Amino acid sequence: MPPAKLAASLALLGGVLWILHALLGGGDGTLLDVLHVLGLVCLMGASAVFGTTLVKSDAVAVRAVVGVASALLALSVVEAFRPDGTSWYDGFWGVVAVLLGGVALVRGRGRAPARRTSGAHAR
Repeated sequence: MPPAKLAASLALLGGVLWILHALLGGGDGTLLDVLHVLGLVCLMGASAVFGTTLVKSDAVAVRAVVGVASALLALSVVEAFRPDGTSWYDGFWGVVAVLLGGVALVRGRGRAPARRTSGAHAR
């Protein structure tokens, strides 16, 4: 699976989990905690995978650093403005993730991968 499609799928899944968490009340409980944590893992994974696609070199260490930095940036944006005692906050970010992931998945459909017409890798 291409990284862009994987990132979009993870964002969509994480967003749905957070929306479900918000619809169920967003409080404490084993199921709600699992939904929140799984959604967070999916969203951070989507951010990390997307971050690795920003680096065009073959340097694996650079890709890893950018991936981790992207995941931490997404986490900090979500957690920096978290109000106390609201169940709708995760649902809001879930809707944002579903929209971004869904648009990325729909936008990538039907496209054939571009083939090079010249150069060493044209075969």
